[in-house]
Amino acid sequence: MVDWSSFEEKLNGKNKKIDQVYATLELLKKSTYKKELLSHIMNDKAFKLISEGSFTNGTMLQISGLRDEWTESSVSRIYENLELLTPPDGEHKIFIWLIDSSNPDKFGLVENFEFTDFDYKVAATYKKNKEFKVNIEISRNEFDVTLIDPRLFKLPDMKQFPFDSKTFKKEHYKISKTFSELIRGWEDRKGYAEKIGDFQFTFYFLKNTFTRDDKDKYKYKEFTTDRSAWLRKFGGVKLYRDNFRIRPYGDTHTQGYDWLNLGERHGQNPAGASRKGGFRIRANQIAGSITFSRLTNPFLEDKSSREGLIENDIFEVFKNLLLGIIKVQEDDRSTVFASLNELYKITNPKQQIIEESQRLAQENELDLDTPEETKDKNRTLKSGIIIREQQLKVKDEEIAISRAMATAGIMIASFSHEFLRIRNALTSRTNNLKKQLEPLLDIMKLQALEPRKNPLNLIKEIEKTDNKLRQWVEFTIDLTRRERRKIKEVNIIDYFGGFSLLWSTLFKERKVTFKLNYVKSDRQLLTVKISELDLDTILDNLITNSIEAFERNGFSGKKLITIDISNEKKQLKIAYKDSGPGIDKSFTNINDIFIPFETNKRDDEGNEIGTGLGMWLVKSAIDANKGKAILHKATKGFEISILLNTINLKK
Repeated sequence: MVDWSSFEEKLNGKNKKIDQVYATLELLKKSTYKKELLSHIMNDKAFKLISEGSFTNGTMLQISGLRDEWTESSVSRIYENLELLTPPDGEHKIFIWLIDSSNPDKFGLVENFEFTDFDYKVAATYKKNKEFKVNIEISRNEFDVTLIDPRLFKLPDMKQFPFDSKTFKKEHYKISKTFSELIRGWEDRKGYAEKIGDFQFTFYFLKNTFTRDDKDKYKYKEFTTDRSAWLRKFGGVKLYRDNFRIRPYGDTHTQGYDWLNLGERHGQNPAGASRKGGFRIRANQIAGSITFSRLTNPFLEDKSSREGLIENDIFEVFKNLLLGIIKVQEDDRSTVFASLNELYKITNPKQQIIEESQRLAQENELDLDTPEETKDKNRTLKSGIIIREQQLKVKDEEIAISRAMATAGIMIASFSHEFLRIRNALTSRTNNLKKQLEPLLDIMKLQALEPRKNPLNLIKEIEKTDNKLRQWVEFTIDLTRRERRKIKEVNIIDYFGGFSLLWSTLFKERKVTFKLNYVKSDRQLLTVKISELDLDTILDNLITNSIEAFERNGFSGKKLITIDISNEKKQLKIAYKDSGPGIDKSFTNINDIFIPFETNKRDDEGNEIGTGLGMWLVKSAIDANKGKAILHKATKGFEISILLNTINLKK
């Protein structure tokens, strides 16, 4: 125990310093750390989490006798900042609980998520060796391989490793680079390389936004998370020595945030990603961590002020090595982009017209052209304007629908308390009505009435409707619950237990048979790290599409939805099938159903009635979790396989 008022005590006429204040240590007799910890916790939820935890040691900080008022907002800020104590690569996790006695149900376990929504991940490891080789593993998560034209791999730069078709489809590869290869042109005349010890550098590259044109050109995977918010919180490249943060490296709103000078580097060469070898990462597009030990890197020394490391020659070489590792990713991305850009020009003549019309619009010397040249240029400009107007019209529709959906989500979240009151009323109001009416009604007269005129029968019908409404209200509320948005370990079989229950009433009404198949002995292997909200997004949209397909004019036959769950090579496979009419023949390329706002749902007059967003949302949720969606050309019905990475629970 430390009494902080001791710092106000005088010693030789001055306030005591930190090395002059002592803590009182108490030994735990006939107790353990966990028992002692639990004796101080009144929060039932936290008590349960801690008691079930597998840890046996740790540190507890108990703060009491506060002089200032700690408001809920100030504790919330502490709670949010505790997430920053571990690197964003998910390694070296620590589990932290924050318990506020005045708000016992407010806080609890500080969630620590492994980040998966990145475009590129680079993991570089250096174990000291005579060749000064750094092992680098690159994971590409930016491009949707299923949408890429095979002709891409016939272009010169895409024929060789690591850009060849086989490697590209794996989405990751490993290479080794020497110090001299990472720092081109560097000659180690002073033996600095020998003074650099073991280190690990893991970083993520994320673009914050993209245009629909760029997505079509570069075949991006969709992402729906707010990357800008995540980068504001976790962005920057941070240093960890022996698993302790070294400040101010990577701290937002400080000069140390961009200590690698990525912003200045980009400013000197601000070329786009499609210019081979020219792309440079900006400081607000990267989140990473560098870990090393004091024992193996004694030349990376602290400043006397303990604020950072001494910026000596060794530190300068170390920084240049890190920049060299970053450049490996930059060169990889720009090579892919340049090739995709070249392919796009070959396969999209309309885009060439737009680009040519933009170039002509910037010309100044039109008066030097011949009349025939002027006519040709006018035709090109006119065609470019027409194509652009068509594209803008589509974009306006996209924005309007997205805005409407976002508004609906905000309203649900904002009025969740009102929805809860509606749900509670739907649960009890018919029972209360019957209790009030029964003493006032003549049972003999009621029995003589036709069933359709009996008020008690009418109440039963209202009760059925209320049950349906209650289920949908609960479903709506569930979508916005914070708990369902958290990425966590989810056993897919346990998940389906609650999921199928939610849909059971609708299945019964629409005469749909739902089957879930899996090998019981594999149950523990069928666990993934994902948010339940993403699973909801995938399966709710698939089932909605199936039920709507069963109701289409002209369809007859058994209405069957089958989901087969299996573990295949450390991946969870969800094989979803229905017995409906399948993908409409108008989709000559079946993968086009993943394109947003593409729909074949029309009314009797041929007007579009679908949003065209369902399958796009399915694909977005799968992409965000580094999974794969594989559509099958089924002879009957609709069929899709979803692959997600499983978790090895054997520890």
